Amino acid sequence: MKYENFDSIPALPVELDFDPIREPVYRNGVQVPDQYWIVNPNTDQLISDKPSGKNHNPVNYSHMWESFREGIAESGVDTSDLKIKFGVARCGSAFSADIVFAQYDYERIVGEATQMKMRIIDSHDMTFRRDIRCMIMRLACTNGMVTVGERLTVKQKHTMLSDPEKLGAVVAEYPSRLENEAELYKVMMGTPVTKDQAIAFARSEVATYRVASGIKVNEKSVEEFARIWNDYAGLGNTGYRLYNVLTHIGTHVTGREDTDLARKQIRIEDKVSAIVQGRAFKELAGLAA
Repeated sequence: MKYENFDSIPALPVELDFDPIREPVYRNGVQVPDQYWIVNPNTDQLISDKPSGKNHNPVNYSHMWESFREGIAESGVDTSDLKIKFGVARCGSAFSADIVFAQYDYERIVGEATQMKMRIIDSHDMTFRRDIRCMIMRLACTNGMVTVGERLTVKQKHTMLSDPEKLGAVVAEYPSRLENEAELYKVMMGTPVTKDQAIAFARSEVATYRVASGIKVNEKSVEEFARIWNDYAGLGNTGYRLYNVLTHIGTHVTGREDTDLARKQIRIEDKVSAIVQGRAFKELAGLAA
């Protein structure tokens, strides 16, 4: 079925529209059982440095993408003012697509320019599960505001990813559900959070990592957090400022030490999402029940 606004979401970029090839792995001339290389036929390059098992049989990204396009059309959401940006990992091993639906503006609730944004994620090398997520984007700094209260995501395990009608029914609810999310921003704006409290939070929840001897703190990450905190002085000493610092970290990854920015941004954003959904953040930002 061809929907009226189907073409509002563009087709995949050419470099992502390919059928991955599985080739058996050989060692010393002997085939390794149940081990396969995944190859991009357009470039004749390996998609991953590690072979995959017998149960991994990737298919063209276009199968999911076309279902998504139909789902958006089925949902009836306004696509009249839409912007899209693709991030492609090495050899097409993974990709993300950020789609901004500018017709959905939450400024009347938040008090500043914000719009609905969706992100699509998929990979051929199993680094990411297929995922569709929705969030509010703050235009002042283009932060992708990972959701605090609403769980607006559809992952690969959901059969609706291949069912445009079911997907459309879910997506149709996103604009109104983001209004509920925007109300939480108002709560955070009215919750005092000092710089010392924010730095202490960063030290305990953001900059820690595990080593054999226990938990360590990355002091450079704490310093970077403090620098970003200063950049958001216009938001006052509030939970909303803390939230924006965290979403800034999850959004602005260009220039960091990694050429695979599409993959790295998703990884960092997932970490930030887990932090803002956690009890420690909600208690500090005034969102704890």
